[in-house]
Amino acid sequence: MVNFAEQLKNQNLSAGEKLEPEALIVAQKVLFGMGLNGIPKSYSDFLKKYNGVKANGAYLFGATVDNELDIIDCNEQMPKPDGTLLLGYNDFDLLVFDFSNKQYQIVDREDMKVLDNYPESEMDYALAQIFNV
Repeated sequence: MVNFAEQLKNQNLSAGEKLEPEALIVAQKVLFGMGLNGIPKSYSDFLKKYNGVKANGAYLFGATVDNELDIIDCNEQMPKPDGTLLLGYNDFDLLVFDFSNKQYQIVDREDMKVLDNYPESEMDYALAQIFNV
Protein backbone atom coordinates (compact mmCIF):
# COMPACT_ATOMS: atom_id res chain seq x y z
CA MET A 1 0.00 0.00 0.00
CA VAL A 2 1.17 3.52 -0.79
CA ASN A 3 1.90 5.62 2.29
CA PHE A 4 1.39 9.14 1.05
CA ALA A 5 2.54 10.76 4.30
CA GLU A 6 5.90 8.98 4.00
CA GLN A 7 6.23 10.05 0.36
CA LEU A 8 5.56 13.66 1.37
CA LYS A 9 8.69 13.69 3.51
CA ASN A 10 10.76 13.52 0.30
CA GLN A 11 8.97 16.48 -1.30
CA ASN A 12 9.63 20.20 -0.98
CA LEU A 13 6.32 20.86 0.73
CA SER A 14 4.61 23.52 2.72
CA ALA A 15 2.02 22.40 5.26
CA GLY A 16 -0.69 24.43 6.97
CA GLU A 17 -0.79 25.29 10.64
CA LYS A 18 -1.63 22.61 13.19
CA LEU A 19 -5.29 21.68 13.02
CA GLU A 20 -7.23 22.52 16.15
CA PRO A 21 -10.15 20.12 16.81
CA GLU A 22 -12.56 23.07 16.90
CA ALA A 23 -11.53 24.11 13.37
CA LEU A 24 -12.39 20.67 12.03
CA ILE A 25 -15.79 20.77 13.74
CA VAL A 26 -16.51 24.23 12.32
CA ALA A 27 -15.47 23.14 8.83
CA GLN A 28 -17.71 20.06 9.04
CA LYS A 29 -20.71 22.16 10.13
CA VAL A 30 -20.19 24.76 7.39
CA LEU A 31 -19.84 22.08 4.72
CA PHE A 32 -23.05 20.41 5.94
CA GLY A 33 -24.71 23.82 5.71
CA MET A 34 -23.54 24.03 2.08
CA GLY A 35 -25.37 20.79 1.32
CA LEU A 36 -22.24 18.64 1.41
CA ASN A 37 -21.80 15.62 3.64
CA GLY A 38 -18.82 17.00 5.53
CA ILE A 39 -15.28 15.70 5.28
CA PRO A 40 -14.68 11.96 4.80
CA LYS A 41 -13.11 10.33 7.86
CA SER A 42 -10.01 9.25 5.96
CA TYR A 43 -9.33 12.84 4.85
CA SER A 44 -10.12 14.33 8.27
CA ASP A 45 -7.57 11.88 9.75
CA PHE A 46 -5.05 13.11 7.18
CA LEU A 47 -5.82 16.73 8.11
CA LYS A 48 -4.86 16.02 11.71
CA LYS A 49 -1.30 15.38 10.47
CA TYR A 50 -1.18 17.69 7.45
CA ASN A 51 -3.69 20.54 7.59
CA GLY A 52 -3.33 21.58 3.99
CA VAL A 53 -0.32 20.83 1.83
CA LYS A 54 1.25 22.41 -1.22
CA ALA A 55 4.21 21.14 -3.19
CA ASN A 56 5.31 21.17 -6.81
CA GLY A 57 2.16 22.93 -8.06
CA ALA A 58 -0.25 20.59 -6.27
CA TYR A 59 -2.51 21.54 -3.37
CA LEU A 60 -4.58 19.77 -0.72
CA PHE A 61 -6.97 21.94 1.23
CA GLY A 62 -6.83 22.38 4.99
CA ALA A 63 -9.72 22.86 7.39
CA THR A 64 -8.54 26.07 9.04
CA VAL A 65 -10.80 28.92 7.92
CA ASP A 66 -9.01 31.99 6.53
CA ASN A 67 -6.06 29.84 5.53
CA GLU A 68 -4.83 30.46 1.98
CA LEU A 69 -6.36 27.20 0.77
CA ASP A 70 -9.14 26.35 3.16
CA ILE A 71 -11.61 23.67 2.18
CA ILE A 72 -14.67 25.88 2.71
CA ASP A 73 -13.66 28.82 0.51
CA CYS A 74 -12.34 26.54 -2.22
CA ASN A 75 -15.61 24.58 -2.34
CA GLU A 76 -17.59 27.82 -2.53
CA GLN A 77 -15.48 29.42 -5.24
CA MET A 78 -13.99 26.74 -7.49
CA PRO A 79 -15.87 24.72 -10.12
CA LYS A 80 -16.32 21.03 -9.33
CA PRO A 81 -18.68 18.19 -10.23
CA ASP A 82 -22.07 18.24 -8.47
CA GLY A 83 -22.36 16.14 -5.33
CA THR A 84 -18.64 16.20 -4.62
CA LEU A 85 -16.34 17.77 -2.07
CA LEU A 86 -13.30 19.45 -3.61
CA LEU A 87 -10.17 18.46 -1.67
CA GLY A 88 -7.29 19.61 -3.87
CA TYR A 89 -5.88 20.10 -7.32
CA ASN A 90 -2.83 20.25 -9.55
CA ASP A 91 -2.27 21.95 -12.91
CA PHE A 92 -4.52 19.52 -14.77
CA ASP A 93 -6.77 17.67 -12.34
CA LEU A 94 -9.03 18.04 -9.32
CA LEU A 95 -9.21 15.70 -6.34
CA VAL A 96 -12.80 15.32 -5.16
CA PHE A 97 -14.74 13.00 -2.88
CA ASP A 98 -17.93 11.63 -4.42
CA PHE A 99 -20.37 11.07 -1.56
CA SER A 100 -22.86 8.95 -3.50
CA ASN A 101 -20.19 6.40 -4.46
CA LYS A 102 -18.03 6.89 -1.34
CA GLN A 103 -14.88 7.26 -3.38
CA TYR A 104 -12.10 9.67 -4.20
CA GLN A 105 -11.99 10.76 -7.81
CA ILE A 106 -9.41 12.40 -10.01
CA VAL A 107 -11.33 14.74 -12.34
CA ASP A 108 -10.07 16.67 -15.37
CA ARG A 109 -10.15 20.40 -14.53
CA GLU A 110 -11.39 21.43 -17.97
CA ASP A 111 -14.13 18.99 -18.93
CA MET A 112 -14.89 17.61 -15.42
CA LYS A 113 -14.64 14.01 -16.65
CA VAL A 114 -13.68 11.42 -14.04
CA LEU A 115 -10.25 10.01 -14.86
CA ASP A 116 -9.74 7.64 -11.90
CA ASN A 117 -11.70 6.32 -8.91
CA TYR A 118 -10.36 5.17 -5.55
CA PRO A 119 -12.41 3.66 -2.72
CA GLU A 120 -12.26 5.66 0.50
CA SER A 121 -9.89 3.05 1.94
CA GLU A 122 -7.36 3.88 -0.83
CA MET A 123 -7.12 7.62 -0.26
CA ASP A 124 -3.29 7.52 -0.32
CA TYR A 125 -3.34 6.43 -3.97
CA ALA A 126 -5.54 9.38 -4.94
CA LEU A 127 -3.35 11.83 -3.01
CA ALA A 128 -0.21 10.40 -4.60
CA GLN A 129 -1.72 10.82 -8.06
CA ILE A 130 -2.47 14.52 -7.48
CA PHE A 131 1.14 15.05 -6.35
CA ASN A 132 2.60 12.78 -9.05
CA VAL A 133 4.62 10.77 -6.52
